[in-house]
Amino acid sequence: MRLIRSEFTSVRRHQELVLDFSPGLTVIGGANESGKSSLVEALHRTLFVRAAASGTAAQDLRSQLHAGHPQIKLEFEASQQHWTLLKRFSGPSGTTQLAAKGQAALIGSAAEDQLAHLLGVDEILNSRQVNKTLPSRWAHLWVKQGESGRDLLSLGHEHYDLNSLIECLEQQAEQSLQSPLDQRVHTQLERLVSESLSSRGVRQQSELWKRQEALKAAKEHHASSLEQLQGFELSCEELDRVETKLRALEREQLPELRRQRQRLLQWQEALQQLKPLTLQQQQLEKSCASLRQLAADSTACERSLASLERELKDLETTCNAASNQIKAAQKRTAELEQKKQTLEEQGLLLRQRKDRDDLQRRLESLHLQDQERQRLTEQQQQLNAAFNKIDAGTAQDLQQLNKTQEELRAIAIRIESMASKVLVESADQTISIEGSDLKEGESCEQAGVFRIGVGEHVRLKISPGEGTGLASLENTQKTLQSALQAGLKRWNASSVEEAQQRNEQRNLLLQQQALLKAQLTQLAPPPGQNLPNLEELRLQLDALNQGLPANGLKPSSDDEKDLETCRIHYRELKDESNTHQQQMRQLEVQHNAEQKQWQQKRLQQERLKAEQEQRLKQHQTLEQEVGSQEQLAELIQTVINQQQALKAHIQDLQRPIPGQEICNPKAELETLDRLEHQLTEQRHELGSQRGALLERCDSLGQSDLHSAVAEALAKLDLAMQAEQQEALLVRARSHLLQRFQQARSDLSQRYSNPLKQNINQVLQPLLGNPKDGCSLGYDPQDGLQQLGLQREGTLFAFQQLSGGMKEQLNAALRIAIADTLKERHGGCLPLLFDDGFTNTDAQRLQGVLKMLQEAVSRGLQVIVLSCDPDPYKSVADNVIMID
Repeated sequence: MRLIRSEFTSVRRHQELVLDFSPGLTVIGGANESGKSSLVEALHRTLFVRAAASGTAAQDLRSQLHAGHPQIKLEFEASQQHWTLLKRFSGPSGTTQLAAKGQAALIGSAAEDQLAHLLGVDEILNSRQVNKTLPSRWAHLWVKQGESGRDLLSLGHEHYDLNSLIECLEQQAEQSLQSPLDQRVHTQLERLVSESLSSRGVRQQSELWKRQEALKAAKEHHASSLEQLQGFELSCEELDRVETKLRALEREQLPELRRQRQRLLQWQEALQQLKPLTLQQQQLEKSCASLRQLAADSTACERSLASLERELKDLETTCNAASNQIKAAQKRTAELEQKKQTLEEQGLLLRQRKDRDDLQRRLESLHLQDQERQRLTEQQQQLNAAFNKIDAGTAQDLQQLNKTQEELRAIAIRIESMASKVLVESADQTISIEGSDLKEGESCEQAGVFRIGVGEHVRLKISPGEGTGLASLENTQKTLQSALQAGLKRWNASSVEEAQQRNEQRNLLLQQQALLKAQLTQLAPPPGQNLPNLEELRLQLDALNQGLPANGLKPSSDDEKDLETCRIHYRELKDESNTHQQQMRQLEVQHNAEQKQWQQKRLQQERLKAEQEQRLKQHQTLEQEVGSQEQLAELIQTVINQQQALKAHIQDLQRPIPGQEICNPKAELETLDRLEHQLTEQRHELGSQRGALLERCDSLGQSDLHSAVAEALAKLDLAMQAEQQEALLVRARSHLLQRFQQARSDLSQRYSNPLKQNINQVLQPLLGNPKDGCSLGYDPQDGLQQLGLQREGTLFAFQQLSGGMKEQLNAALRIAIADTLKERHGGCLPLLFDDGFTNTDAQRLQGVLKMLQEAVSRGLQVIVLSCDPDPYKSVADNVIMID
């Protein structure tokens, strides 16, 4: 099978997309989230999921960006024909169309069945099978994203089509592993076993099935004969029981039922006469009880009224005493309030006098601070004037002057060390130096370059030290002298010492200024506060003096002590007042409670009087209606005598029914009516049963049932023997086939060698060493297993390999499997790798490219999807980029 072309419409993020597949290697590139894996999933579901599937099978392909249902068109080659498959996934209304070139198209289930035949699978999956079965379809051919590092063989043999793989390996190894006789024996055994058995059990219409059906029919016939014999015997027994019941019903139960009915009717009549007497007795006893209750209530009410009268008198005396106490407490409260007011006025005068004295002392302190501030300010001004008179530069300027003077001294010393001394020891001609004549025995010193004249025609030029460095020193000297003069000019001084003296004077003045500033800062108010205004404070003092009375208080030397004494007396008086007020409130609360209690007692007295009057009226009215208590007692006794007579009659009626307690004759009569009706119906039913049983016994008694049972038992023995013989033969054939298959399965372990050699050939570009290769095991039950890699004499299990080596070994395994299975699919199968080599480095990727080329050279179709398609372009037959 080979993919040719695919068209996608409204599939996830793709609105319209066409892919043309090369017969060899096709590379599909695109960035992340470009929809490459969506295309793989769409192709996979198009091949293996029914278009009418519902749920996630179709919803997962639906686009959230584009309208319409997902539709995929796929062209492929299979069975030497060109096929076109068109599927539209729209839930239960989905459509499928499959057409071979030049032939009529198949639609619906017919198309799905033909597609399953072309793909070599049992069926195309529906909604229920998608989650369980879809991941295993073509898992040995297509590597989806994220699955490249998983061990294919560990997923189970359904993920790599083990049965087809074993059949292909058997065909390849048939001549070397089994003889034609073995093949004929195996085929004959399979035919014989398959004629008798299927995957679901015994095959229908086989000889074993016929023998089992005959045994089943014999068992049913034998059971039917036994059932008829047992039915005849049971019918006879049932007929005897029915006749016995019918006789007992007609002779005993119905007559007894009628006698009980007569007694119950008499009893019901006596009960009806007893009921009015009982009601009359109850009414009379109720009236008598009411009269007794009214008399008792009247007596109790009179005692309650007398008790209330005494309590009211006591409460009235208590309320009067409490009222007098409250009046005395109110008078004492007024006296305490007067004393408190007097103390408050005295305390107010003392506080005013204390505030006046404090304000006066504050004014004196502020006046002294103001004088001190003025004196310090004048000194600060004098210091500022003296500081401004001093002409001086900065400390850096003075430091620079000292440095310049030191440099001048150093240069002078160097120049003096370079001076020349000229001595005239003897001369016969006139000698002059720089125009000055020197006589014999005279000398002079010259610095720098100078000229000597000897006579009239000789002139000498002398350069000390060969004339180097002196000129630059002189220039430097002049520059430093100019800088020194400029610096002294800024200090207005004639020497550096005078400038230093002025600097010391200025520093002394600065220290004195800082000291004055600190003293002024101490006298200044805190930050955020202004200096108090003395005039405003004086006005406040005058106002306080005017507010104080002339004779309000005696003069005292300690206002603070007098104020504290006043406060103590006030607090003591206040505490006494609060205690007295609390006692007065308690008296008022107690007085109010006593008054409330007196009112409640008074209301209770009035209510009891009203109830007593009403109760006397009720007693008189009731005596007028029913009579006195003595009269009511006589009537009650008469009614009781009548009731006892009726109850004795009822007991006489109950005696014929010993052990049966009857409470309601009416209900018992209804029960007897139903029972009589049931007995009547039962008699009719028993009569019908008797007739039917007589007819059945006559019908069954016409044949010899015991002989029929013996004949059926003989046939059952024969059928059982035949079935056992056939079952034994089938088990023998199955056992022989099982042993034959077991022997073949031992040989089939050698099938893994061709597959392993195929994998090693594909892996060779990556391994390099011919001795290295894969390891592969085979189990008759579990299939291929234990995939690993042999490197330099060491066996590495699949889980021990690196991520890149896992991808490469998995790819080689799939190429080998596809190469083995391709002949069953027209000589080609499509291999697909979706990001199948993400862990492979650039160096080993070249070996992967050779491995893919090897797969193409074997006739396989390879499709690679990658975010980085550039490494594959050199070997790709077709490159498709997705935006």
